[in-house]
Amino acid sequence: MTDQKVIDFFTNEMILTKVNGKEDTLLAQQHHIVGYPTLVMVDTNGDEVDRIVGYMEPDSFLTELRNYQKGIGTLADLLHKAEVSPDHSLSFEIAKKYHYRDGREEAVTWYQKVIDDSDPRDSLSGESRMALADMHRRAKEYDFAALAFTSIMNDFEGTIFAEDAEIWRAYTYRKKGDTTAAITAFEEFIEHYPESEDVDYAEKQIKKLKGETEEEE
Repeated sequence: MTDQKVIDFFTNEMILTKVNGKEDTLLAQQHHIVGYPTLVMVDTNGDEVDRIVGYMEPDSFLTELRNYQKGIGTLADLLHKAEVSPDHSLSFEIAKKYHYRDGREEAVTWYQKVIDDSDPRDSLSGESRMALADMHRRAKEYDFAALAFTSIMNDFEGTIFAEDAEIWRAYTYRKKGDTTAAITAFEEFIEHYPESEDVDYAEKQIKKLKGETEEEE
């Protein structure tokens, strides 16, 4: 953190402790860290208030943290709002909160609520279905993930969701260890999306799978 406003904030308003989650794996598991960077705000009792996953611009970052201090935008706040005035956009934000906390059962429930309450090809529906497919992939449920990505490809044909789902399906087959299916899926992706920025990645994966280059560590 090099921005002076952020430095001043953590000097005067909040205590910051940096942890290398790849080394302190027990602490990372305790807080269910699923991606980096992740900032977890805790209260004086050590209980989680909420978290920020990924990078944000300094001003937005500080606004988010100050809102959390006031109880604004936290999971508890969103759940309360959902009780008062249900909304599929709100349901999506709640689903993401649980997703980042590794609350799989709750995340699935709220993502499914978004899908049920949205138009089938609505962007939030697409994002929710991609998230559910990715949850299967992360859980190493590769067959379920591949089926989910294939379904998205079919239902969202002509959209960015179909393109993303197709490259992730190929990646899923590779992680599963199904070399034949992975090669075919990567080749089909290149055929369907020759102008995609992921073509280079797909071509490299095909070469690795065919043993034409050494697998990178």
